[in-house]
Amino acid sequence: MGALAWPVTVLICIVLLRPLLVGLLPLIRKLKYSDVEIQFGREVAELKLAAAASIQPAKPEAARQPIWEELVRLAAVRPRTAILQAWQQVEAMLIGTAKNQHFEVAAAVWQMPMVLGALMLNAGKISMHQYDFLSRLRLLVNEATHAPVNSVNPDTAVEFVGLALRLAASLDSEEV
Repeated sequence: MGALAWPVTVLICIVLLRPLLVGLLPLIRKLKYSDVEIQFGREVAELKLAAAASIQPAKPEAARQPIWEELVRLAAVRPRTAILQAWQQVEAMLIGTAKNQHFEVAAAVWQMPMVLGALMLNAGKISMHQYDFLSRLRLLVNEATHAPVNSVNPDTAVEFVGLALRLAASLDSEEV
C-alpha cells in the first residue's frame, strides 16, 4: 500500500488541479525540455504572419536570389549557421541604409545594430513595424545561438532566412 501512495497522490492532485492547469496552458510561452525547436518554430511562424501584414520588401525577391539560395543550402546542413548569416545580412543592410541616408551616430553605435535601429526609429528612418520585426528577429537569433546544436529544424531555419531577407529588403527602401 505504501508503494502506491505517491502515484495515487500525484494522480489526485492532477485531477483536482486540472481546471487550473488547463487555464494556465495558454499563458505558457516557453517550456524548457529537450526540444527547443517547438518554441523557435512557433515564433518563426508568428513572425511570418506579422511580416505578411507589415513588412513589404522594396526590391523584387530576385535581387536577393543568390544569397537566398546559398543560405537555403546552408540551412539544410547547418541551420544555426544559416540563421546567423541571415541575421548578418539584416545588420549589413541596416548599417548600409543608415550610411546611405547620412545618418550620424557615435562610432561605437555602428557595432550595435539594435541601438542603431532604435536611433533610426526615433529619427523616422525606419518604421515601428520594421523595428519591431528587427527586435523579434534578434531574439530568435539569440535563441538559436544558445539552443543545442541539432535542435533547430532546417525548414524552420529556411523560413527564418526568408523573413530576415525580407526585412533586409524592406530596410533598403527609401520609404518608411
